[in-house]
Amino acid sequence: MKRTVKKALKRGFWTASVLALIACSAEAPTRTAQYAVQGLYSADLSNDGSFALIGSIEHGGSYWKTSVNERRYSWNHAQGEYSSMSSVDISPNGEFAATGGARTLVLWRTVNGQADGYWTTPGDIQSLKLTENGDYALLGLDDQTARYFDIKRGGILQTLRTGATVRAVDVTQDGRWGITGDDLSKVSVWDLQTGQKKFEWELNNRISTVAISADGKYAFAAAQLGNAKIWSLVSGRELTAVDTGKLEYRNVTISKAVFSQDNRQLLTGEVTGKVSLLQVSTGQVLKEWQVHKVRKRPSGASVIALSFGLSNRYFAVGSNGYFNVLD
Repeated sequence: MKRTVKKALKRGFWTASVLALIACSAEAPTRTAQYAVQGLYSADLSNDGSFALIGSIEHGGSYWKTSVNERRYSWNHAQGEYSSMSSVDISPNGEFAATGGARTLVLWRTVNGQADGYWTTPGDIQSLKLTENGDYALLGLDDQTARYFDIKRGGILQTLRTGATVRAVDVTQDGRWGITGDDLSKVSVWDLQTGQKKFEWELNNRISTVAISADGKYAFAAAQLGNAKIWSLVSGRELTAVDTGKLEYRNVTISKAVFSQDNRQLLTGEVTGKVSLLQVSTGQVLKEWQVHKVRKRPSGASVIALSFGLSNRYFAVGSNGYFNVLD
Protein backbone atom coordinates (compact mmCIF):
# COMPACT_ATOMS: atom_id res chain seq x y z
CA MET A 1 0.00 0.00 0.00
CA LYS A 2 2.77 2.44 0.87
CA ARG A 3 4.63 1.62 -2.34
CA THR A 4 1.47 2.26 -4.35
CA VAL A 5 0.93 5.62 -2.68
CA LYS A 6 4.55 6.59 -3.25
CA LYS A 7 4.37 5.63 -6.92
CA ALA A 8 1.15 7.57 -7.34
CA LEU A 9 2.71 10.63 -5.73
CA LYS A 10 5.73 10.34 -8.00
CA ARG A 11 3.51 10.05 -11.05
CA GLY A 12 1.49 13.06 -9.94
CA PHE A 13 4.63 15.11 -9.37
CA TRP A 14 6.03 14.06 -12.75
CA THR A 15 2.78 14.97 -14.54
CA ALA A 16 2.60 18.35 -12.81
CA SER A 17 6.24 19.02 -13.70
CA VAL A 18 5.66 18.18 -17.35
CA LEU A 19 2.60 20.43 -17.52
CA ALA A 20 4.57 23.22 -15.89
CA LEU A 21 7.38 22.84 -18.41
CA ILE A 22 4.89 22.88 -21.30
CA ALA A 23 3.26 26.02 -19.94
CA CYS A 24 6.65 27.70 -19.51
CA SER A 25 7.74 26.79 -23.03
CA ALA A 26 4.98 28.96 -24.57
CA GLU A 27 6.36 32.49 -24.88
CA ALA A 28 4.40 35.71 -24.35
CA PRO A 29 3.80 38.29 -27.11
CA THR A 30 6.43 41.00 -27.51
CA ARG A 31 3.73 43.58 -28.23
CA THR A 32 -0.05 43.70 -27.96
CA ALA A 33 -2.77 46.18 -28.85
CA GLN A 34 -6.49 46.19 -28.14
CA TYR A 35 -8.64 46.58 -31.27
CA ALA A 36 -12.02 45.82 -29.65
CA VAL A 37 -13.24 46.06 -26.06
CA GLN A 38 -15.97 43.40 -25.97
CA GLY A 39 -14.31 40.84 -28.24
CA LEU A 40 -14.62 39.70 -31.84
CA TYR A 41 -16.84 37.62 -34.08
CA SER A 42 -14.16 37.39 -36.76
CA ALA A 43 -10.75 38.69 -37.85
CA ASP A 44 -8.14 38.41 -40.60
CA LEU A 45 -4.59 39.61 -41.15
CA SER A 46 -2.91 40.61 -44.39
CA ASN A 47 -0.28 38.17 -45.67
CA ASP A 48 2.55 40.09 -44.00
CA GLY A 49 0.57 41.07 -40.89
CA SER A 50 0.75 44.80 -41.66
CA PHE A 51 -3.05 45.21 -41.69
CA ALA A 52 -5.86 43.68 -39.66
CA LEU A 53 -9.57 43.42 -40.41
CA ILE A 54 -11.86 42.70 -37.49
CA GLY A 55 -15.56 42.14 -36.94
CA SER A 56 -16.19 43.24 -33.38
CA ILE A 57 -19.09 42.21 -31.18
CA GLU A 58 -20.26 45.76 -30.47
CA HIS A 59 -18.89 48.09 -33.16
CA GLY A 60 -19.04 46.33 -36.52
CA GLY A 61 -16.02 46.06 -38.81
CA SER A 62 -12.79 48.02 -38.83
CA TYR A 63 -9.54 48.00 -40.79
CA TRP A 64 -6.25 48.67 -38.96
CA LYS A 65 -2.63 49.44 -39.76
CA THR A 66 -0.92 47.22 -37.20
CA SER A 67 2.52 48.86 -37.05
CA VAL A 68 1.00 51.97 -35.46
CA ASN A 69 -2.31 50.46 -34.25
CA GLU A 70 -4.23 52.97 -36.34
CA ARG A 71 -7.84 52.38 -37.35
CA ARG A 72 -8.06 53.32 -41.01
CA TYR A 73 -11.74 52.58 -41.73
CA SER A 74 -14.96 51.60 -40.00
CA TRP A 75 -17.10 49.32 -42.15
CA ASN A 76 -20.73 48.29 -41.75
CA HIS A 77 -23.30 46.75 -44.07
CA ALA A 78 -26.02 49.34 -43.49
CA GLN A 79 -25.86 53.01 -42.61
CA GLY A 80 -26.51 53.89 -39.00
CA GLU A 81 -25.98 50.41 -37.57
CA TYR A 82 -23.17 48.15 -36.38
CA SER A 83 -23.13 44.97 -38.45
CA SER A 84 -22.40 41.51 -37.05
CA MET A 85 -19.71 40.03 -39.29
CA SER A 86 -19.39 36.26 -39.08
CA SER A 87 -16.41 36.11 -41.44
CA VAL A 88 -13.92 38.55 -42.95
CA ASP A 89 -10.92 38.31 -45.27
CA ILE A 90 -8.15 40.43 -46.85
CA SER A 91 -7.10 39.49 -50.40
CA PRO A 92 -3.53 38.13 -50.75
CA ASN A 93 -2.38 41.26 -52.62
CA GLY A 94 -3.89 43.45 -49.89
CA GLU A 95 -5.93 45.63 -52.25
CA PHE A 96 -9.38 44.31 -51.33
CA ALA A 97 -11.20 43.05 -48.26
CA ALA A 98 -14.51 41.26 -47.82
CA THR A 99 -16.94 41.19 -44.92
CA GLY A 100 -19.76 38.70 -44.54
CA GLY A 101 -22.66 38.57 -42.12
CA ALA A 102 -25.88 36.55 -42.35
CA ARG A 103 -26.66 36.67 -46.11
CA THR A 104 -24.82 39.90 -46.89
CA LEU A 105 -21.41 40.04 -48.57
CA VAL A 106 -19.51 43.30 -49.16
CA LEU A 107 -16.28 43.91 -51.08
CA TRP A 108 -14.15 46.89 -50.00
CA ARG A 109 -11.15 48.71 -51.48
CA THR A 110 -8.40 49.00 -48.89
CA VAL A 111 -6.76 52.00 -50.59
CA ASN A 112 -9.71 54.31 -49.88
CA GLY A 113 -12.13 52.31 -47.72
CA GLN A 114 -14.94 52.50 -50.28
CA ALA A 115 -17.37 49.64 -50.90
CA ASP A 116 -16.95 48.02 -54.32
CA GLY A 117 -20.05 45.82 -54.25
CA TYR A 118 -22.92 44.62 -52.07
CA TRP A 119 -24.29 41.11 -52.62
CA THR A 120 -26.90 38.78 -51.16
CA THR A 121 -25.96 35.12 -50.69
CA PRO A 122 -28.27 32.07 -50.83
CA GLY A 123 -27.33 31.00 -47.30
CA ASP A 124 -25.87 32.45 -44.12
CA ILE A 125 -22.11 32.97 -44.46
CA GLN A 126 -20.01 30.81 -42.13
CA SER A 127 -16.61 31.46 -43.75
CA LEU A 128 -15.11 33.24 -46.75
CA LYS A 129 -11.80 33.54 -48.59
CA LEU A 130 -10.68 35.83 -51.44
CA THR A 131 -8.36 35.01 -54.35
CA GLU A 132 -5.19 36.99 -55.15
CA ASN A 133 -6.71 40.15 -56.65
CA GLY A 134 -10.00 39.98 -54.81
CA ASP A 135 -11.76 38.90 -58.01
CA TYR A 136 -13.44 35.83 -56.56
CA ALA A 137 -14.56 34.54 -53.18
CA LEU A 138 -15.12 31.03 -51.88
CA LEU A 139 -18.02 31.10 -49.42
CA GLY A 140 -18.93 28.44 -46.86
CA LEU A 141 -22.69 28.55 -46.20
CA ASP A 142 -25.24 26.98 -43.90
CA ASP A 143 -27.30 25.63 -46.84
CA GLN A 144 -24.98 22.60 -47.20
CA THR A 145 -22.95 24.19 -49.98
CA ALA A 146 -19.88 26.24 -50.69
CA ARG A 147 -20.20 28.79 -53.50
CA TYR A 148 -17.41 30.10 -55.71
CA PHE A 149 -18.53 33.65 -56.38
CA ASP A 150 -17.52 36.44 -58.75
CA ILE A 151 -17.43 39.09 -56.07
CA LYS A 152 -16.64 42.02 -58.41
CA ARG A 153 -19.22 41.44 -61.13
CA GLY A 154 -21.67 39.15 -59.36
CA GLY A 155 -22.68 35.60 -60.16
CA ILE A 156 -22.08 32.13 -58.78
CA LEU A 157 -19.40 30.32 -60.81
CA GLN A 158 -19.56 26.98 -58.96
CA THR A 159 -21.86 25.40 -56.38
CA LEU A 160 -20.06 22.77 -54.31
CA ARG A 161 -22.53 20.47 -52.55
CA THR A 162 -21.31 18.95 -49.29
CA GLY A 163 -24.47 17.68 -47.59
CA ALA A 164 -23.70 19.67 -44.42
CA THR A 165 -23.02 23.20 -43.20
CA VAL A 166 -19.61 24.37 -44.43
CA ARG A 167 -17.79 25.90 -41.45
CA ALA A 168 -14.38 26.52 -43.00
CA VAL A 169 -12.98 27.31 -46.46
CA ASP A 170 -9.71 28.30 -48.07
CA VAL A 171 -8.59 28.86 -51.67
CA THR A 172 -5.32 29.04 -53.57
CA GLN A 173 -4.24 32.51 -54.60
CA ASP A 174 -4.89 31.81 -58.29
CA GLY A 175 -8.38 30.47 -57.57
CA ARG A 176 -7.70 27.02 -59.04
CA TRP A 177 -8.22 24.91 -55.92
CA GLY A 178 -10.52 25.29 -52.93
CA ILE A 179 -10.87 23.35 -49.70
CA THR A 180 -13.97 22.99 -47.50
CA GLY A 181 -14.60 21.58 -44.04
CA ASP A 182 -18.12 20.67 -42.96
CA ASP A 183 -20.27 19.41 -40.09
CA LEU A 184 -20.14 15.82 -41.35
CA SER A 185 -16.42 15.75 -40.48
CA LYS A 186 -15.50 15.83 -44.17
CA VAL A 187 -12.60 17.71 -45.71
CA SER A 188 -12.92 18.18 -49.48
CA VAL A 189 -10.57 19.61 -52.09
CA TRP A 190 -12.26 21.02 -55.21
CA ASP A 191 -11.23 22.01 -58.71
CA LEU A 192 -12.88 25.42 -58.86
CA GLN A 193 -12.70 25.58 -62.65
CA THR A 194 -14.86 22.47 -63.07
CA GLY A 195 -16.59 22.17 -59.70
CA GLN A 196 -15.34 18.58 -59.39
CA LYS A 197 -14.08 17.10 -56.13
CA LYS A 198 -10.42 16.03 -56.26
CA PHE A 199 -9.95 14.55 -52.77
CA GLU A 200 -12.06 13.87 -49.69
CA TRP A 201 -10.94 12.85 -46.20
CA GLU A 202 -12.73 12.37 -42.91
CA LEU A 203 -11.65 13.45 -39.43
CA ASN A 204 -13.24 12.43 -36.13
CA ASN A 205 -15.52 15.42 -35.53
CA ARG A 206 -16.98 18.38 -37.39
CA ILE A 207 -14.30 20.53 -38.97
CA SER A 208 -13.09 23.64 -37.12
CA THR A 209 -10.59 25.03 -39.64
CA VAL A 210 -8.93 24.29 -42.99
CA ALA A 211 -5.96 25.72 -44.87
CA ILE A 212 -4.47 25.24 -48.32
CA SER A 213 -0.98 26.35 -49.35
CA ALA A 214 -0.81 29.29 -51.76
CA ASP A 215 0.44 27.05 -54.58
CA GLY A 216 -2.02 24.22 -53.92
CA LYS A 217 0.54 21.58 -52.90
CA TYR A 218 -0.55 20.99 -49.31
CA ALA A 219 -3.76 21.00 -47.28
CA PHE A 220 -4.47 21.09 -43.56
CA ALA A 221 -7.62 20.51 -41.53
CA ALA A 222 -8.55 20.14 -37.87
CA ALA A 223 -11.63 18.76 -36.14
CA GLN A 224 -13.30 20.30 -33.11
CA LEU A 225 -11.93 18.58 -29.99
CA GLY A 226 -10.39 16.07 -32.38
CA ASN A 227 -7.54 15.25 -34.73
CA ALA A 228 -5.67 17.33 -37.30
CA LYS A 229 -3.70 16.36 -40.41
CA ILE A 230 -1.61 17.65 -43.29
CA TRP A 231 -2.01 16.07 -46.75
CA SER A 232 -0.09 16.23 -50.01
CA LEU A 233 -2.33 17.51 -52.80
CA VAL A 234 -0.05 15.91 -55.38
CA SER A 235 -0.80 12.36 -54.19
CA GLY A 236 -3.74 12.86 -51.83
CA ARG A 237 -1.87 10.97 -49.13
CA GLU A 238 -1.55 11.99 -45.50
CA LEU A 239 1.78 13.66 -44.88
CA THR A 240 1.67 13.97 -41.13
CA ALA A 241 -0.71 13.95 -38.17
CA VAL A 242 -0.53 17.14 -36.11
CA ASP A 243 -0.50 16.73 -32.35
CA THR A 244 -3.56 18.52 -30.93
CA GLY A 245 -2.58 17.86 -27.33
CA LYS A 246 -4.73 16.31 -24.66
CA LEU A 247 -7.17 17.67 -22.14
CA GLU A 248 -8.57 15.26 -19.58
CA TYR A 249 -11.16 13.70 -21.89
CA ARG A 250 -10.59 15.22 -25.31
CA ASN A 251 -8.20 16.90 -27.74
CA VAL A 252 -7.66 20.64 -28.00
CA THR A 253 -9.37 22.41 -30.91
CA ILE A 254 -7.17 24.14 -33.48
CA SER A 255 -9.16 27.20 -34.51
CA LYS A 256 -6.90 28.68 -37.22
CA ALA A 257 -3.98 27.67 -39.43
CA VAL A 258 -1.92 29.19 -42.24
CA PHE A 259 0.95 27.87 -44.39
CA SER A 260 4.16 29.84 -44.96
CA GLN A 261 4.82 30.98 -48.52
CA ASP A 262 7.57 28.36 -48.97
CA ASN A 263 5.33 25.55 -47.59
CA ARG A 264 7.95 24.55 -45.02
CA GLN A 265 6.07 25.75 -41.96
CA LEU A 266 2.51 25.86 -40.64
CA LEU A 267 1.30 28.34 -38.04
CA THR A 268 -1.60 27.09 -35.93
CA GLY A 269 -3.73 28.68 -33.22
CA GLU A 270 -5.93 27.00 -30.64
CA VAL A 271 -9.09 27.91 -28.76
CA THR A 272 -6.87 27.93 -25.65
CA GLY A 273 -4.90 30.87 -27.04
CA LYS A 274 -1.78 28.88 -27.87
CA VAL A 275 0.03 29.55 -31.18
CA SER A 276 2.42 26.92 -32.56
CA LEU A 277 4.95 27.01 -35.38
CA LEU A 278 5.17 23.55 -36.99
CA GLN A 279 7.42 21.92 -39.55
CA VAL A 280 5.15 20.75 -42.37
CA SER A 281 7.12 17.63 -43.32
CA THR A 282 7.20 16.18 -39.78
CA GLY A 283 4.61 18.03 -37.69
CA GLN A 284 7.37 18.92 -35.21
CA VAL A 285 6.66 21.95 -33.02
CA LEU A 286 9.42 24.52 -33.54
CA LYS A 287 8.13 27.24 -31.23
CA GLU A 288 5.09 28.13 -29.14
CA TRP A 289 3.48 31.29 -27.80
CA GLN A 290 0.43 32.21 -25.70
CA VAL A 291 -1.62 35.19 -26.89
CA HIS A 292 -2.47 37.97 -24.49
CA LYS A 293 -5.33 37.29 -22.08
CA VAL A 294 -7.15 39.71 -19.82
CA ARG A 295 -7.97 39.11 -16.18
CA LYS A 296 -11.62 40.10 -16.39
CA ARG A 297 -14.20 37.51 -17.43
CA PRO A 298 -14.35 36.03 -19.97
CA SER A 299 -10.57 35.70 -19.70
CA GLY A 300 -10.05 33.21 -22.55
CA ALA A 301 -8.94 34.07 -26.07
CA SER A 302 -9.37 31.78 -29.04
CA VAL A 303 -6.91 32.41 -31.89
CA ILE A 304 -8.94 33.56 -34.92
CA ALA A 305 -6.33 35.13 -37.24
CA LEU A 306 -2.67 34.39 -38.00
CA SER A 307 0.05 35.51 -40.40
CA PHE A 308 3.76 35.18 -41.04
CA GLY A 309 5.87 38.33 -40.89
CA LEU A 310 9.50 39.00 -41.78
CA SER A 311 12.62 37.90 -39.88
CA ASN A 312 10.98 35.19 -37.76
CA ARG A 313 8.15 37.44 -36.63
CA TYR A 314 4.54 36.23 -36.50
CA PHE A 315 1.18 37.81 -35.78
CA ALA A 316 -2.05 36.64 -34.15
CA VAL A 317 -5.46 38.05 -33.25
CA GLY A 318 -7.41 36.66 -30.32
CA SER A 319 -11.18 36.56 -29.95
CA ASN A 320 -10.81 38.94 -26.98
CA GLY A 321 -9.93 41.75 -29.40
CA TYR A 322 -6.15 41.84 -28.94
CA PHE A 323 -3.55 41.94 -31.72
CA ASN A 324 -0.34 40.09 -30.82
CA VAL A 325 3.22 40.33 -32.16
CA LEU A 326 5.13 37.08 -31.67
CA ASP A 327 8.94 36.84 -31.95
